[in-house]
Amino acid sequence: MSIRTPDEVNRALADELIWRKKELTALKFLVEAPNNSADRRAALLRGGIALLYAHWEGFVKAAARVYIEFLRFQRLPYEKLSTNFLALATRGKMQAASQSNRIRLHIELARFFRDDLGQRSNIARSDGIATRGNLSSRVLHDITDTLGLDYGPYATKEHLIDDSLVTARNTIAHGQCLCPDLADFLELYVKVLALLEIFRTQVDNAVSSGAYRSP
Repeated sequence: MSIRTPDEVNRALADELIWRKKELTALKFLVEAPNNSADRRAALLRGGIALLYAHWEGFVKAAARVYIEFLRFQRLPYEKLSTNFLALATRGKMQAASQSNRIRLHIELARFFRDDLGQRSNIARSDGIATRGNLSSRVLHDITDTLGLDYGPYATKEHLIDDSLVTARNTIAHGQCLCPDLADFLELYVKVLALLEIFRTQVDNAVSSGAYRSP
């Protein structure tokens, strides 16, 4: 995946969102079909909750990777990175130093921050986007901090994320009985699509505004 320009970021985010919306819309039509038996609808609703969560986690991971891939191709020196991305780019060095009692590693870290911030930055593709298998509000907060995005839009939706999505998905995935009703599912469907749009807009705006650069 080579994403070098803001336009390519926009297209990549749009492509990621379009196919997910199509799949969720198809599921919604199946769930709402008037000829569903009670058992069939219950099975579709349970599967629908798992799919809503899957697209929530999947899109956040994909959008974050798009942003990081774009940043990698900017080839900025460390000193030109925003604070959050400087922390991301140097986290490995800091972790190595913090886990050792050897002064040599601490000296190397100090020398890097004093003398080497003009070097071209190196950010691994996998950095900053670990959902740990459960994209809870806490994990999401870590991701928005890493990417320099505002967590505010999600603060009032923590119950939705943690209970209606993560806990419900885990309950279903572990084979336990959870039978949401149609109205609750349709409400969750609308809210998840809104969450995806918020995250997409935040990443798109961050790229187009150059928020990844040091002021």
